[in-house]
Amino acid sequence: MPVTLNEERLPEKSLRDVYYILFRHKLKAITFLIVVFVTVTLGTFLAAEVYRSDAKVLVRVGKESVSLDPTATTGPVITLGQQRENEIKSELEILNSQDLVEKVVDAMGPATFLRSADDMEGQGGASGQASWQASSVTGPIKRGLRATWASVTGLKESIIPGTFTDRDKAVLAVTKGLEIDTLKNSNIITISFEAQSRKLAQETINKLIGFYLDKHINVHRTRGSYEFFNQQTDQLRNSLVQAEEDLREIKNKTGIASLNEQRLVLVKRIGDLEQELEGTESALAASKAKVRVLRKTLSGLPATLVTQETVGTPNQGADLMRARLYDLQLKEQELLSRFTENSEQVQEVRRQIAEAQGLLDKEERTRTQTTKGLNEAHKQVKLALVTEEATFSSLEAKAREQRAQLSSNRGELKGVNDSEIRLTQAQREKDIQEANYRKYYEKLEQARIDNALEIEKISNITVVQSATYPAKPVRPKKALNLALGLFLGIFGGLGLAFFSEYMAQDLSTPESAEKRLGIPVLATIKYKGRMNSRP
Repeated sequence: MPVTLNEERLPEKSLRDVYYILFRHKLKAITFLIVVFVTVTLGTFLAAEVYRSDAKVLVRVGKESVSLDPTATTGPVITLGQQRENEIKSELEILNSQDLVEKVVDAMGPATFLRSADDMEGQGGASGQASWQASSVTGPIKRGLRATWASVTGLKESIIPGTFTDRDKAVLAVTKGLEIDTLKNSNIITISFEAQSRKLAQETINKLIGFYLDKHINVHRTRGSYEFFNQQTDQLRNSLVQAEEDLREIKNKTGIASLNEQRLVLVKRIGDLEQELEGTESALAASKAKVRVLRKTLSGLPATLVTQETVGTPNQGADLMRARLYDLQLKEQELLSRFTENSEQVQEVRRQIAEAQGLLDKEERTRTQTTKGLNEAHKQVKLALVTEEATFSSLEAKAREQRAQLSSNRGELKGVNDSEIRLTQAQREKDIQEANYRKYYEKLEQARIDNALEIEKISNITVVQSATYPAKPVRPKKALNLALGLFLGIFGGLGLAFFSEYMAQDLSTPESAEKRLGIPVLATIKYKGRMNSRP
């Protein structure tokens, strides 16, 4: 890029040029410095002193971390499961609620927060009296300036219409001075309040913490929970008693204590009876066959048997008849000796002799003697038959009884099956009522504990540090303000000097002349009448 003659001849900026600019605008810079420093100084010393009170509360894991709300669930106590960070944020929102600030204002009175600093210092006790005596020199000046500022503020409020009452102003003042925050990686909440009075700052935080503890308990408690669960528990208790009575009545009618146990007993009994009946019927069939065989065998066996037979045994009857015949023959000879052959006596004896001779002729001279006895085989078979018939009869009776019992048990099992639906429904209803009663009873106990905690005002919030009584004001910071005022005055004056030089339209320097006229400067002449010329 080509360089013009003017650009080649323009001298470079030096420290001397800076000194020249400062020297040329020194009055402006000094005036700006003095005005700024005096203004900051007056503002610092005339500003009302602000005191800061601090307090700390700890949010522990307590019963507030669980929910017992009858409008939300009828199940067990439900853990919310929210993170501790969210719980701390919830507590911050409660602390920052306008409702708490309004309660503090109403409790302490709006005028307490709208009084001037001097009035509050005059009522601040010994410390306030000492502070008032220390500022007795500047007190009149401060009061005069504050009165002027109050009049200006009042004029502004009169010009700008509004509906702010003293209570609204006090609420805004408390909200503005209140600062609530959490310590990093902890469950501690810090509460700070700034006021123009030590006592006011401390009392405001104490009131705020007191109302916060009450509101915390009210927020985390469900109104009417204890009454609701108490009423529901009574109703469920009555329903449970009725369900138990219905179940008992059904059991008494059916004679079943336990449905499953009764069924198992009947099934086992039926199985045993069926097994026994099978054995009995098998034994009965075997006994019947045995009786048939024994009868057939018995019919082929004689009742008696020849036990002894003797051949050639004299016939004792024939011998007696022969002796009688001999006697009759002797009697015949005797009668013939006395009577004739035709006499009746002889004829009668001869007739008897003829009959005896006829009978004797029929008799054998020797005979066979036979001895008979009972047949032991017949006896044993008959005894076995009698025994088996008795066994057969008993088996028949046993089988009939077993069939009757089996039929009875099957009928009873059918009755159990028929009653199963009624018993199951009654048992289910009783179990449901009992489960509901237990659940609501546990909830009632939980609600009772919550109610007791609410009455005693016990919560998981602990005041770690009560509101402090500030010894020194936090504002204004006089040394810092004076240093900042001096720093602002110096650098502001320097900036004003350079800005004035930039905005100047005269030809006070060769550079400005060359820049504005566009011609080179050959020489400069010192003009003693003006100090702005450059030698």
